Amino acid sequence: MTGLVQYKFLFMAQLLLGEGMFLLRLERRGCFGVRAVGCAAALLVIAGVFPIVQYTAWYVSFLFLALFVCTLPAMRLCFDEPWENLLFCGIAGYTVQHLAYLLFTVIGEVTQMHLLFGGVPDPYSSAAVDLSMFSPVQIIFYVNCYFLVYACTFELFDRKLKGNHDLHLGRTNLICLSGLLIAADVIFNMITNYYTTASRASLLLERGYNVLVCVLILALLYNQLSRRELKAELDGVQHILEQGKKQYELAKQNIDLINMKYHDLKHRSEALSARGAAALEEKAELDRALEGYSALVKTGSEVLDVILSEKMLLCRERGIEMTCMADGQGLGFIRTHHLYALLGNAIDNAVEAVEGLPQEKRVISLFVRSLGNLAHIHVENYYEGPLALRGGLPATTKGEKDYHGYGMPSMRAIAEQYGGTLSISAEGGIFLLDIIMAQQGDAGDS
Repeated sequence: MTGLVQYKFLFMAQLLLGEGMFLLRLERRGCFGVRAVGCAAALLVIAGVFPIVQYTAWYVSFLFLALFVCTLPAMRLCFDEPWENLLFCGIAGYTVQHLAYLLFTVIGEVTQMHLLFGGVPDPYSSAAVDLSMFSPVQIIFYVNCYFLVYACTFELFDRKLKGNHDLHLGRTNLICLSGLLIAADVIFNMITNYYTTASRASLLLERGYNVLVCVLILALLYNQLSRRELKAELDGVQHILEQGKKQYELAKQNIDLINMKYHDLKHRSEALSARGAAALEEKAELDRALEGYSALVKTGSEVLDVILSEKMLLCRERGIEMTCMADGQGLGFIRTHHLYALLGNAIDNAVEAVEGLPQEKRVISLFVRSLGNLAHIHVENYYEGPLALRGGLPATTKGEKDYHGYGMPSMRAIAEQYGGTLSISAEGGIFLLDIIMAQQGDAGDS
């Protein structure tokens, strides 16, 4: 059996493994196991029966590119994803397979393995191949080389694919450019195999060029995922800020209504006290009801008053003790919706952390103070369980990812906008959050 006939099966198996690494996180169709096994078997059959018309660089390039194209409808049968996503995974998988082959070849040429351990069969020739020509050292090196390339690429890309929850993998034009580059690299590699034989230096130079093209393709695809991840984070932060504007207005209206009702009931309580002993029981009941609203705070900042009043009522409802020492007189340089996003997210996160804890740990401490042109916000709360960090910030534990997990990034973005920092630490089961911002001129209240 000729080298190319044998290599077609090995190439298809390597290609399917490479593509599978990137497809792992995508949405599968029903009866996935049956579909996957059937498609893999069909693709191996196609690889076996694909005709070898001639042993030239152009036709052999066409053969392997055609086998790659055949995997695309197979992926469509197994995964419920748009074509752009499948093309991304296909090109990335083909690039990894080609890179592993090139690195094995280059290292073998540099070390002159064919001289040390016997001849190396040419997979693209029409000559018959004797598998016994491979020494155990060559086989071990071959397997390890492919394993390392595949494993390192999987480790690098899988972290990005995990975070790509909506599975829109990027812009189609970059995917097409990557496809053209890998096609050109395959063709150039075939030309190298068939025509560059006289000069070992030229052969190594051309092999090195092919390796660099593969690395460039993977870098483009990785950068595309990174840009997609950054865009998703930016959209999430923007959504948080927009919601902050609406939530503050709603909170202000609610607190204003509560204040009006509180004063009305306070006047009624005073009126009842003038009616003598007959109204004492009704007055006592009314005073007990008013106690829940007597904690509405006055900090010197109307915005801070609204935020803290709303959150203290929330904590009271959930049986959480919230202690607060706040001086809002120096916070005027922070825009209303920015301050709401900062404190609202900080307190909401603390509430979520403590509401499932024993009563003695259902405590949140908040400190807000101004030092010259600096504003300092400090939040403490108990927590239990592991603290997973992502980019130096706590990762969301919520199953639904849409716009969840962007509270902390939005808070950090706001702090940095005011020339400040956001830092977190945890010690002895207590979570500590510190935000420091500096006045940068008139920020306005837009």
